Amino acid sequence: MLIELADRRRSLNLAGFAACLTLLGMAYYLQFQQGLDPCPLCVFQRVGFFALGGAFLGAGLQAPRRNGARVYAVMLLAIAAAGGALAGRHIWIQSLPPGQVPACGPGLDYMLETFPLWDTARMVLQGSGECAQVDRLLGVSIPVWSLAGFIALGIAGVLVNWGRQRSHRPGVRP
Repeated sequence: MLIELADRRRSLNLAGFAACLTLLGMAYYLQFQQGLDPCPLCVFQRVGFFALGGAFLGAGLQAPRRNGARVYAVMLLAIAAAGGALAGRHIWIQSLPPGQVPACGPGLDYMLETFPLWDTARMVLQGSGECAQVDRLLGVSIPVWSLAGFIALGIAGVLVNWGRQRSHRPGVRP
């Protein structure tokens, strides 16, 4: 029974990895095929999905037992929460009235070449005019899709990896 649970957990974690790859693939499709250039906050959200996918892949390949799986659950939740916070910040910037939108700033490439990483991250999180542009997919802004993805994958990561291992034999503890 424990082997079946480990195989199920492995498969579901690898499915989480595949979901992250799909979301990243969609982002690159929108960028390179549809001409939607990502703003700096969009790029940071992509990094979040990349990190989340890496954690799902690690959990899927390692297939840890109970305590190790719980470490992965916490890690996946933390990454998803950070990504969700980025997406939430982006949604907030997009909801600002035109007079309150921050001015457009330098491009992310320029910031990374010119400023220390911490300063670049701070400037990106403050937002800029590029981040206020609302591009929609199926009538919903892209940061809302990102937020939904982070929430769904974060919950899935916890449910898959935190759950108690159960045995059908009475009195047997995992």
